[in-house]
Amino acid sequence: MKYSSQTAHALSVSACLALAVGLIACGGGSAPTAQVEDGAQAALSITYDLDIPMVRYELDLSLGDKSVSAEMGGPGFTGEGWETSLEFPAIGSSEAVKGGSMTRHLTDWPATLRQHGKDWNSALNYLVRDLCYESLLGMNPTTQEHLPGLASHWKISADKSIYTYRINPKARWSDGAEVTAADVVASWELRMDPKCLDPSSAATYGKLEKPKALSKYIVEVKCKTPNWRNFLYFSGMTVFPAAEVSIPGDEYLNKYQNAYTANSGPYIVKADSIKMGTSIELTRRTDYWDAGNPAWVGVNNIDTIRYEVVFDLSLAFEKVKKGEIDYYLVPRAQWWVEDTEELDAVKRGLLVKCKYYTDAPVGTSGLAINMQRPPLDELGMRQALQALYNRELFIDKLYFNEYLPLTSYYQGGAYQNRDNVLYEYDPFLAVELLEEMGWTEKNEEGTRLRDGVALEIDLSYSSKFSESSLTVFQEDAKAAGIKINLLFETPATRWKNMRKKKFDLSSTAWGALVIPNPETSFGGHLAGLDDNNNVTSYKNERVDELCKAYDEEYDMARRMEIIRELDGLVYQDMPYVLAWYNPAQRMLYWNKFSQPAWGSTRTADYDELIYTWWVDPAKEQRLKECLDDSKATMDPGPRENRFWKVWGESAH
Repeated sequence: MKYSSQTAHALSVSACLALAVGLIACGGGSAPTAQVEDGAQAALSITYDLDIPMVRYELDLSLGDKSVSAEMGGPGFTGEGWETSLEFPAIGSSEAVKGGSMTRHLTDWPATLRQHGKDWNSALNYLVRDLCYESLLGMNPTTQEHLPGLASHWKISADKSIYTYRINPKARWSDGAEVTAADVVASWELRMDPKCLDPSSAATYGKLEKPKALSKYIVEVKCKTPNWRNFLYFSGMTVFPAAEVSIPGDEYLNKYQNAYTANSGPYIVKADSIKMGTSIELTRRTDYWDAGNPAWVGVNNIDTIRYEVVFDLSLAFEKVKKGEIDYYLVPRAQWWVEDTEELDAVKRGLLVKCKYYTDAPVGTSGLAINMQRPPLDELGMRQALQALYNRELFIDKLYFNEYLPLTSYYQGGAYQNRDNVLYEYDPFLAVELLEEMGWTEKNEEGTRLRDGVALEIDLSYSSKFSESSLTVFQEDAKAAGIKINLLFETPATRWKNMRKKKFDLSSTAWGALVIPNPETSFGGHLAGLDDNNNVTSYKNERVDELCKAYDEEYDMARRMEIIRELDGLVYQDMPYVLAWYNPAQRMLYWNKFSQPAWGSTRTADYDELIYTWWVDPAKEQRLKECLDDSKATMDPGPRENRFWKVWGESAH
């Protein structure tokens, strides 16, 4: 895998809070030599060495079809006048070794295994895309700058309307065929085929004219409207072999419903490893075309990654305890805080508990506010609702202090406005605001009145797990004179009503993008329209100006500044009653894996953490010995890895 634009990266300095990656204990005796508490304390006392080594991308410009001129990307191509990136911070560790296996679980089997078309966008398919397929360019997760992918070089015309790429002549499909410019053209055409039943994809790539294969290695595409995001999306478009996808869209849907085309990435899914509805395996390719490149040292290390379907999270947890699953995201705070502490394997260091604090993007969660509906269109009312939302109590009493209150719509990382001040629980402020807005009278039920109208608000939700916190909110609102009606809806119904803007308040949680797209959530032109992600009908002229400037700005640093300003404005306008977020990935895994000093890539979520991990032969052997000896122990290492948080707070 190269870190694509779709996924979501000389650095030197030391800082407090460090990682000591699970060293093997000599072990033995009746008591563990490395209890959990010791590891947690170690994380608070050891320093991180923030010096990430630089690596160099190895590129042989003498390769290629001799019938193609150097000017058209063939042998002798110089790259003069083109962009590339040949030196950048390492992604993986030089200490990593290849081999071994990892078993994970899926909560459901996807509707299709296809990498494009109707119903393709499932969690499993994204993982397969990351590990088995490639795009023209990748993205360094540390710097968020473009890297060579299938293309070694690229350039953008002076007027920002034309993008040109030079395919690396070394690139090969898994069947041995060359990757060429024709494959890129065919991949775009597939996405534009209405018979693939993927209008969103067609809309994205429809902002570009049909690409042109200027030679075997040079492909060019023109924007209909210049926008840096067009470069991002086209550079990150998964490329398929033209020999397989140059067919009508409906034929493609049927042929690859549960099959894969040849692929160019470091892993492959073999047909006999697919057990429909049950399991699937990804196997590391020994013939991957870019396997020996020093730029990718320590990446894609595990030979076999197996995914088994386990519908029930509790059952999956039991399978982890039994050693049937190697790697598990602990979904519930209580399990993390209480249940895992009772496990003998955890006490002995055989099963590792570790929180990974990365810059993985954090989505917005809380209560979406329909700003079209009075009195929710008044800022004071939205402020009052936020002041009545006792996040501190919920986090402490209901969620074991495993979460933090949101203070941004781009929480964590480089896009967050750090000047946003935490909105605290303050029922006195809420009453004061209500009085100022004229809600001074009350009816016999204690509900506030203004002009004879009662202050009554419906709150839709679709998760029974949220009822405890919502009931507390309902009672606090009642004490302030607001009647909240809790309306339980199925997830599908609540989602439909929210998109149609048929709600007052809606309890919801959004995913997030590594590279934000604010217009879809806060663009004023969407405020009066249904079926879009601006479900709150948010509108702010300055935010619209910033969205436009953001789309036209090719400089990444300036785009970050724009988002920070936008974040501050939206935060003040309060289109959501903001809730909380989990600042870390709570991972539980068997102690046979090692990882870089930085733990993972900068923006990794729990799925992506393992992309730089490896099976450590010494740990694996020691684990086997400990499983046969009930008194033997291993060192689990520290309970937390905060490398990227410390890195971000440093001079970087």
